[in-house]
Amino acid sequence: MRQDKMKQEQGRDSREHPRGIRLVLMAVVIAFIGISYLASSASHRTQSLDVRAGGGQDTLAPSQGQSTSRGSRTPQKIYIEHADLLSYDASLQPGVQRLSGNIILKHGNATMTCDSAYLNEEAQSFEAFGNVHMVQGDTINMYSRYLFYDGITKVARLRHNVHLANPTTDLYTDSLDYDRIADIAYYFEGGSVSDAKNTLTSDYGQFLPATNDAEFRYNVKLVNERTTMTTEHLFYNTRSQIGRYEGETLIVSDSGQIISQRGIYDVGKDIGILLDRSTVYSGSKTLMGDSIYYDGGAKIGEAFGRMELSDSVQRATLFGDYGFFDDKRSYAFSTYRAHAEDYSQKDTLYVAADTLELVSVPIRDRRKLDSLMADTTLGKRPDTLQRYLRGYHHVRIYRRDAQAVADSMSYISTDSILSLYGHPYMWSESRQLSGDTTVFYFRNKKIDFVDVLGNTLAVEHIDSVNYYNQMRGDKLRAYIADSTIRQIDVDGRVETILYMRDEKTNDYTGMNRMTSSAMYITLDSGVVKRSFWTGPVEGKMYPLSMASSAEVNRLKEFVWASDRRPMDKEGVIYGIDSASRARQAPIPLSDLRKFSGIKAALSAYQVFDEQARADSLRTDSLMKARKPLTEEEYRKQYQFVLRPRPTDRPTEQPPIINTSWVSKVFLSKEGQDSSSTSSSTGILVKRN
Repeated sequence: MRQDKMKQEQGRDSREHPRGIRLVLMAVVIAFIGISYLASSASHRTQSLDVRAGGGQDTLAPSQGQSTSRGSRTPQKIYIEHADLLSYDASLQPGVQRLSGNIILKHGNATMTCDSAYLNEEAQSFEAFGNVHMVQGDTINMYSRYLFYDGITKVARLRHNVHLANPTTDLYTDSLDYDRIADIAYYFEGGSVSDAKNTLTSDYGQFLPATNDAEFRYNVKLVNERTTMTTEHLFYNTRSQIGRYEGETLIVSDSGQIISQRGIYDVGKDIGILLDRSTVYSGSKTLMGDSIYYDGGAKIGEAFGRMELSDSVQRATLFGDYGFFDDKRSYAFSTYRAHAEDYSQKDTLYVAADTLELVSVPIRDRRKLDSLMADTTLGKRPDTLQRYLRGYHHVRIYRRDAQAVADSMSYISTDSILSLYGHPYMWSESRQLSGDTTVFYFRNKKIDFVDVLGNTLAVEHIDSVNYYNQMRGDKLRAYIADSTIRQIDVDGRVETILYMRDEKTNDYTGMNRMTSSAMYITLDSGVVKRSFWTGPVEGKMYPLSMASSAEVNRLKEFVWASDRRPMDKEGVIYGIDSASRARQAPIPLSDLRKFSGIKAALSAYQVFDEQARADSLRTDSLMKARKPLTEEEYRKQYQFVLRPRPTDRPTEQPPIINTSWVSKVFLSKEGQDSSSTSSSTGILVKRN
């Protein structure tokens, strides 16, 4: 009875207090689960991790049977190596432990430290706060104020004052994601990458710490002590300092600047391979081409395809499908549709040839140097370089008042002498001049006189009729003033055919054919005012009715080569045949690779370098043979050098280039006026 009574009382109590019993049971269960969870977490501290050698991959011991690959079924776990305080509150964040104080977390060969963290062991991820430091494989260090790490994908997301460092490079940004599997760090809200000499900034960038390869996009800028590069897309290696760029790019360095769309550039050596129609600015020169090799340190450039080389000081531009320049020596070379434009004068001069070459060497002639230094009309520092412009094969020249063709040409700047070789032809208005060699002498940048040497022939086409004034000889000199020939001197087996015209009616009345040893003619506005024949003189006057046959009205050497005459700029560049112009396509770059401007420069300067070495050796030997002089003896012995007297005549120095094979000038040019370009053989006027 008593037992039954107790059971009844317990049942009544349980019915009366069901809520209290359930609360007690729930508290016991929660306490048991919490103790088991913390004990399980604490046990992780004693577990060991086997990091196998080879390839840098981190794996668990085989007995644990866990994989390191992304997306595996049994990923590695994140281990707590140390924390001053560990707490857990399931009511706030179920499954998340809160760590604080000197925290050390490990995942594979990555170690993370921070001030505080939240670890989600089920998701294998954690958030770290304050003085975050992540070390990858003892070579990569990352710092930030915040880090979220996903242990399954092995991606770390660092935020706020982020700094990534490897042995050679530092990366700074405010938002950085680092993929441990791919070993790639990338930022997307602006950042910078620095090595020992360069700093790169961009809106977006990614960096491979193991290889030092980087890619940058949008507002990319590279800066060092000598170079600044701005572009839109850049692949760059911070160790080799070589970058590959795409998009509009500007490179400014000590050697000049580059504008390009695509190419490869060595920042350390200032060397670039520039593609897609690039432009290089170096001093006064501008080089443009479809592709360019440029060495800023050596100051040389090599262009392939539609090359343009402009010199703002010389006021000239060199063109060609291949070109080369050496800025230190002021050397330029062009071939394949090579032509030049000289716009230093009022009328632009166009010159074309198979190959054009500009060679510059220091002026060694003391008298020329003194004359340049004393010239106050220059208004600036004088040019102390002797410049040689050379054209090889199929030379064509055009200016509005004169045109010419030749096999080759040479122009010497300080002597102001232009020479045409290989039976050249020159035209001015209706007049033609030809010979074995033609030499133009300039004074004050205007033609002073012209020498035609060997097999000289002067022809003038008269009006629209089939009449030609003709003059031949062994040598001819024409003196020019005010754009017109004022005097013609012909020497050696002279033959002339000149038509006579009535001054009143302007009708042609006859033809005069003569031979002599020499002839001298003065002209005024193209009209013969005085003529003088010397030596045995023979001649005959023909009425027009008897001068219609070629045997009478043509010299034996007569040639009227108007079909070779360039009539415009295009005629100089492409030739006079319009059909051939259309057929000429750009030369493939593969064909242009066979050219070497460097070899051409070495060949061109060889003769000048040998002369300079010979002069140096001769000077050294003279100095060794002489005893030191006192100041008084020096002034006495070298008085002529220090202060030349009016009666002193300096000794002529031999030319640097051997020109003995060229016919020598045979007359003096003393007392002639300065002038500009033109020519005329004149027309005889019948006098009553």
